[in-house]
Amino acid sequence: MSVEVEDDSVFLPDWAKEYAREVAGSILLSGSPGSMVKSYRDKTALTQRQVSMITGVSRETVSRIENDKLNPSYKFIRSFTGIVVLSRAVKCYFAKSERMGNKIDLPYLERIALELDVNRDHFEEIAVSSLDSYDKKKKEVLKSLEA
Repeated sequence: MSVEVEDDSVFLPDWAKEYAREVAGSILLSGSPGSMVKSYRDKTALTQRQVSMITGVSRETVSRIENDKLNPSYKFIRSFTGIVVLSRAVKCYFAKSERMGNKIDLPYLERIALELDVNRDHFEEIAVSSLDSYDKKKKEVLKSLEA
């Protein structure tokens, strides 16, 4: 089973399209879709409540999905995939900008969010969570290198 991502997108990089297919496919084809959702949610550093607000389902529904008590709907998977891909795009773009000494081009990331059907109101929340997660991971790596 394949999940279609708009091929006529202008700002969504090819790697992001492929990652979207990978995320959605791994959820759909998993024997435990809930554990996949939880694993990806943990990578975004978003809470169940945040995911519920962004996807339009209740926090309890997110919990039931993660515990494999409820299969995620196609609409949930599509929305959730957008969150996960946007989170990774923010982290990658931030790391590249940081490495090259450039400022972050927020309008570019906002356009990616729009192509992923992530509401502009939720973009900031996902971006902040992603950057916090990136910073935390970076500090852990740097600390382990010092040891």
